[in-house]
Amino acid sequence: MSITTDANQQIVVLVAGGGPVGLTFALNLTMMMGKNAKIIIYEGRWFVDDQRKMRWQDEEQGKTRRDQVVTLQDHVIEQMPNYIKQGLFRNIEERVWPTSRNIPIREVEDRLFDLLKPFVSNGQIELVPENLNEQSECLIKGNFDILVGADGANSFVRRYCNIQMISEGLEYACGVAYNIPDDVPSSEAPLDQAMNCVLTVSQTRYLVNSSTSRHGYLNIRLIQDEYDELRNRLQTFEAKNDPIDLLDYNKCPQSPVWTIIRQGLDFFRISPKYVFRVIPIEINVRHASIVVRELRFEIGKSEQKPSEHDEKKYKTALAFLAGDAAMCVHFWPGRGMNSGMKAAMALARNIVRTCTSKNSINIRKPLRFLDFLDYEGFMSRLRAREQQGRSLRVLVDPIDKSVEESYSYAHLGNCYKRYTKKLIRKLKETRDRLEKLDGWPHHSRPISDEQLEYASNRIAPHAVAQLSLANPWPTREMSGVEVLVENTFPYDLRNAFPVPVTASLDLKRAPSLMILYKHHVLWVTGDKQNEGIDILIKDIRNLQNASKTFGTTHSNDALTTVKTVEEVEQWVTKNQVMISQPNIIFKVVTLWTIGADKTAIDVIRAVRAKLSRAPVLIFTNKIEEIQAAVEFPNVVVTDAEVDVKEFVGVRQETLWNTGYRVSYIQDTAQGAVYHTPKLEKVSTTESK
Repeated sequence: MSITTDANQQIVVLVAGGGPVGLTFALNLTMMMGKNAKIIIYEGRWFVDDQRKMRWQDEEQGKTRRDQVVTLQDHVIEQMPNYIKQGLFRNIEERVWPTSRNIPIREVEDRLFDLLKPFVSNGQIELVPENLNEQSECLIKGNFDILVGADGANSFVRRYCNIQMISEGLEYACGVAYNIPDDVPSSEAPLDQAMNCVLTVSQTRYLVNSSTSRHGYLNIRLIQDEYDELRNRLQTFEAKNDPIDLLDYNKCPQSPVWTIIRQGLDFFRISPKYVFRVIPIEINVRHASIVVRELRFEIGKSEQKPSEHDEKKYKTALAFLAGDAAMCVHFWPGRGMNSGMKAAMALARNIVRTCTSKNSINIRKPLRFLDFLDYEGFMSRLRAREQQGRSLRVLVDPIDKSVEESYSYAHLGNCYKRYTKKLIRKLKETRDRLEKLDGWPHHSRPISDEQLEYASNRIAPHAVAQLSLANPWPTREMSGVEVLVENTFPYDLRNAFPVPVTASLDLKRAPSLMILYKHHVLWVTGDKQNEGIDILIKDIRNLQNASKTFGTTHSNDALTTVKTVEEVEQWVTKNQVMISQPNIIFKVVTLWTIGADKTAIDVIRAVRAKLSRAPVLIFTNKIEEIQAAVEFPNVVVTDAEVDVKEFVGVRQETLWNTGYRVSYIQDTAQGAVYHTPKLEKVSTTESK
């Protein structure tokens, strides 16, 4: 494919989010567009170290890297250029299932990040170690053609574009992270992956996804009472800054939720001493109402051609959502990262197709909304396949009934025998079915009846009852034709541009200053008493105070209330220096009606007379009345309290919550000390 060198023939692409989806999109687009695309990636989890190298923040910087293990499907990876395929799975060839491979998320992030380096060195990609926000200069000026929101379930881009989320339902779970060293006694060695598969698929209470059986997560579905108990107990540990110790029954007694966790560890033969984190998880299966939006930006006077009429001029850009920003699936059947990567590749190919004419790149600006209807359609089909076809199959089959019934009869001897017999039968049926699969990767490790019986024998009667009563995975209902990128956006991978050859892949940059950001919210309540608003403000302040107690990010957030537009003007004038500081994220929340003759438009004008681009959220259900306000940039309109909490920074998605640390007391020659298992880098053929 030919490439033009005209500076005007280059699209500028902003990517919010440097996780697997954002990196997959950037790599695919740059390899198909070459220097005709300038890609700028914003990611707040990156920083520049003292050696002036950009890398991921880790425990040394007070951050927790994601340590889950994901299963990447072959049909997804095969649609990537060879450079990405080979780099992503170099020296990793662990097949737990016939048509996929397991890999830790941090390995995906690290490897994709390394694959960017040649393109960063030659200027095709630029990395910015901060989160994109309403006050980012590029958004204020609108000097871009495409904005991609690959910034997760709590997406800033989605809120910025006023795109609503539609929820299909909630479920609760617990994640138990573990790391089993290589040099452990045989009695503490992990089960092999074949056994993990059989135990997982036979029921829907516990799920293990691991790398080499040693590093991974035990996920546990919880009913709401169990989830609430877990949250309360973990918050007690956090408030005391005290680590969890599953081996200490004084700290973690045999209460329902700790017993559930211990039984899951016993079922999969994982010693509690190798657990290093416990995470409460709220699973919200939801999707964006749309994934493509046209944005309008007022052109500054310096950008306009002289005109005798002082009328406003506008330019347009397109915004897209991908990954969790567009769709959150239930992680039990999984496919979240696979779906995100499919979306990333589909969007990249749609852009290339739009910018291609007669087998050469021909960019015409502005890009047209109508040229991306196929991406909207692709995401609709992908949502139907993954949410309706997989996630909802689990969501509509809650475990509440089996959990409640198990506590009623499990202690009776005859019931225990019946439940045990049923569980073992389920395990054997699952084993026989899996071993007949084409390409089953564990034929060298057949599972005996004795191994399955031992799995049942090592858990308590109520756990046996729960697992026998819980339905097995609805594999038949979830199977079927996949939504393939190449069917909608065919592309000959042989046309991808070669990887640029550069003298050095390490770009030297000034070390990052680790800034603790602080939200300061000005809330305009109006002069009429509103009990609902008062309760919401109180709730937000309580969440801010909880952050101070736990010492989390934004632990010094503040919220100020005023009633009138005049009070807004006075407060902004008085505090302009403070809220203009680089570590202050200033935002305004207002109702639509402020007094007898004022509206949110007057609030916007009062604030922006001093702070021209301060982000504003209008909290109202009078959507038909507020169209004039939406004409202002950086204005969000919603009637959902959850959106308000996300806007002011107190509600973050818990799917990738960092969780709570676990330690256990280890006897040494110097006495008893706390020991915390560390997550090791995944073993590869090369490192071995």
